[in-house]
Amino acid sequence: MVLPCGDHRTVRATLRRHRIGLNIMTSKGKKPKPLDAKEVRRVILAAIANGAYIEAFSYHARFDNADRHLSIDDVIHGLKKEWESCKVQEFNDDEWQWKYLIATTDIEGIPLLIPIGLDPKNTRFTVLSRFHDE
Repeated sequence: MVLPCGDHRTVRATLRRHRIGLNIMTSKGKKPKPLDAKEVRRVILAAIANGAYIEAFSYHARFDNADRHLSIDDVIHGLKKEWESCKVQEFNDDEWQWKYLIATTDIEGIPLLIPIGLDPKNTRFTVLSRFHDE
């Protein structure tokens, strides 16, 4: 595809129209090391304290699977309390961040699993999904 010459708005509009992501990295670089559970907890609690969790839920986590009966309050409650575990899952090359799986409980004390994407540099996280651990 040939990108139009001109200002950045024209280029971005073309990329959006064709659903193409813009990768401004000239090289992949070296993957950062995953954080340990204590560091993950520190970033998540700081993001919640700063109010960054408000936009922290992916579309899937917000609107899909309503049959799971898990509210945003259940997820925030589970992230604030002591966790059963926090495991590194995989590295997302597109978002350049590690994915973690947090095992905790919801407001009623039911076991809950929360996969998140973590952006420690900007003290942000994204809840990718949530489901009861059966």
